Amino acid sequence: MALPTEQQIIEQAQTTVTRLRKKLAYYRTLSAISNITRIILSASIPLLVSMASHNIKILAIVSLTGVAMSIIQGIDSFFDLSGKVSELKQSILSTNKEILLLTSHNDPYDADSEAKNVQRFMGNLAETLDSIVDNIEN
Repeated sequence: MALPTEQQIIEQAQTTVTRLRKKLAYYRTLSAISNITRIILSASIPLLVSMASHNIKILAIVSLTGVAMSIIQGIDSFFDLSGKVSELKQSILSTNKEILLLTSHNDPYDADSEAKNVQRFMGNLAETLDSIVDNIEN
Protein backbone atom coordinates (compact mmCIF):
# COMPACT_ATOMS: atom_id res chain seq x y z
CA MET A 1 0.00 0.00 0.00
CA ALA A 2 1.42 3.34 -1.05
CA LEU A 3 1.81 6.27 1.28
CA PRO A 4 -0.66 9.11 0.78
CA THR A 5 0.62 12.22 -0.92
CA GLU A 6 1.40 15.33 1.03
CA GLN A 7 -1.86 16.92 -0.12
CA GLN A 8 -3.91 13.85 0.84
CA ILE A 9 -2.38 13.67 4.30
CA ILE A 10 -2.99 17.39 4.85
CA GLU A 11 -6.64 16.98 3.82
CA GLN A 12 -7.03 14.02 6.18
CA ALA A 13 -5.46 16.01 9.02
CA GLN A 14 -7.75 18.96 8.31
CA THR A 15 -10.75 16.61 8.39
CA THR A 16 -9.55 15.36 11.77
CA VAL A 17 -9.25 18.94 13.02
CA THR A 18 -12.82 19.60 11.89
CA ARG A 19 -14.07 16.54 13.80
CA LEU A 20 -12.09 17.58 16.89
CA ARG A 21 -13.56 21.09 16.71
CA LYS A 22 -17.09 19.64 16.63
CA LYS A 23 -16.28 17.49 19.65
CA LEU A 24 -14.78 20.54 21.38
CA ALA A 25 -17.94 22.56 20.72
CA TYR A 26 -20.02 19.71 22.17
CA TYR A 27 -17.95 19.51 25.36
CA ARG A 28 -17.91 23.29 25.72
CA THR A 29 -21.70 23.34 25.44
CA LEU A 30 -22.05 20.62 28.08
CA SER A 31 -19.64 22.45 30.36
CA ALA A 32 -21.45 25.76 29.90
CA ILE A 33 -24.85 24.19 30.62
CA SER A 34 -23.42 22.54 33.72
CA ASN A 35 -21.86 25.77 34.97
CA ILE A 36 -24.97 27.86 34.34
CA THR A 37 -27.16 25.27 36.08
CA ARG A 38 -24.86 25.24 39.11
CA ILE A 39 -24.89 29.05 39.27
CA ILE A 40 -28.68 29.16 39.15
CA LEU A 41 -29.02 26.45 41.77
CA SER A 42 -26.43 28.11 44.02
CA ALA A 43 -28.13 31.47 43.73
CA SER A 44 -31.56 30.03 44.47
CA ILE A 45 -30.61 28.37 47.77
CA PRO A 46 -30.36 31.59 49.86
CA LEU A 47 -33.66 32.80 48.43
CA LEU A 48 -35.36 29.50 49.19
CA VAL A 49 -33.94 29.39 52.71
CA SER A 50 -35.30 32.87 53.46
CA MET A 51 -38.72 31.74 52.22
CA ALA A 52 -38.61 28.52 54.27
CA SER A 53 -39.61 30.31 57.45
CA HIS A 54 -43.03 30.90 55.89
CA ASN A 55 -43.42 27.45 54.35
CA ILE A 56 -41.66 24.39 55.71
CA LYS A 57 -42.10 22.49 52.42
CA ILE A 58 -39.58 24.81 50.82
CA LEU A 59 -36.87 23.17 52.94
CA ALA A 60 -37.39 20.03 50.87
CA ILE A 61 -36.79 22.08 47.72
CA VAL A 62 -33.61 23.50 49.28
CA SER A 63 -32.42 19.95 49.97
CA LEU A 64 -33.24 18.82 46.44
CA THR A 65 -31.41 21.84 45.04
CA GLY A 66 -28.32 20.88 47.03
CA VAL A 67 -28.60 17.29 45.82
CA ALA A 68 -28.92 18.45 42.21
CA MET A 69 -25.79 20.59 42.57
CA SER A 70 -23.87 17.63 44.01
CA ILE A 71 -25.00 15.38 41.17
CA ILE A 72 -23.96 17.92 38.54
CA GLN A 73 -20.55 18.38 40.17
CA GLY A 74 -20.14 14.62 40.39
CA ILE A 75 -20.95 14.19 36.71
CA ASP A 76 -18.51 16.96 35.78
CA SER A 77 -15.78 15.32 37.82
CA PHE A 78 -16.52 11.83 36.55
CA PHE A 79 -16.44 12.82 32.89
CA ASP A 80 -13.70 15.46 33.41
CA LEU A 81 -15.31 17.91 31.00
CA SER A 82 -12.78 20.69 31.61
CA GLY A 83 -9.92 18.23 31.03
CA LYS A 84 -11.46 17.05 27.79
CA VAL A 85 -11.90 20.63 26.59
CA SER A 86 -8.27 21.39 27.41
CA GLU A 87 -6.97 18.25 25.70
CA LEU A 88 -9.08 18.85 22.60
CA LYS A 89 -7.74 22.40 22.33
CA GLN A 90 -4.20 21.07 22.66
CA SER A 91 -4.73 18.41 20.00
CA ILE A 92 -6.23 20.94 17.58
CA LEU A 93 -3.29 23.28 18.13
CA SER A 94 -0.76 20.46 17.71
CA THR A 95 -2.38 19.21 14.53
CA ASN A 96 -2.64 22.69 13.03
CA LYS A 97 1.02 23.32 13.89
CA GLU A 98 2.11 20.12 12.15
CA ILE A 99 -0.04 20.96 9.10
CA LEU A 100 1.52 24.42 8.91
CA LEU A 101 5.05 23.04 9.19
CA LEU A 102 4.38 20.44 6.49
CA THR A 103 2.76 22.86 4.06
CA SER A 104 5.56 25.40 4.52
CA HIS A 105 8.26 22.67 4.38
CA ASN A 106 9.89 23.94 7.54
CA ASP A 107 11.87 21.82 9.95
CA PRO A 108 11.25 18.90 10.48
CA TYR A 109 9.56 18.62 7.06
CA ASP A 110 12.35 20.03 4.92
CA ALA A 111 13.41 16.75 3.32
CA ASP A 112 13.64 16.64 -0.47
CA SER A 113 11.47 13.54 -0.59
CA GLU A 114 7.72 14.01 -0.22
CA ALA A 115 7.45 10.44 1.07
CA LYS A 116 9.91 11.18 3.91
CA ASN A 117 7.99 14.31 4.84
CA VAL A 118 4.71 12.40 4.88
CA GLN A 119 6.19 9.60 6.99
CA ARG A 120 7.66 12.08 9.44
CA PHE A 121 4.35 13.98 9.59
CA MET A 122 2.39 10.81 10.29
CA GLY A 123 4.87 9.74 12.96
CA ASN A 124 4.97 13.14 14.66
CA LEU A 125 1.20 13.50 14.61
CA ALA A 126 0.61 9.98 15.91
CA GLU A 127 3.10 10.50 18.71
CA THR A 128 1.65 13.87 19.67
CA LEU A 129 -1.99 12.84 19.59
CA ASP A 130 -1.82 9.31 21.03
CA SER A 131 -1.93 10.29 24.67
CA ILE A 132 -4.34 13.16 24.09
CA VAL A 133 -6.88 11.04 22.19
CA ASP A 134 -6.64 8.23 24.76
CA ASN A 135 -7.61 10.67 27.51
CA ILE A 136 -10.43 12.21 25.46
CA GLU A 137 -12.06 8.87 24.69
CA ASN A 138 -11.93 7.60 28.28
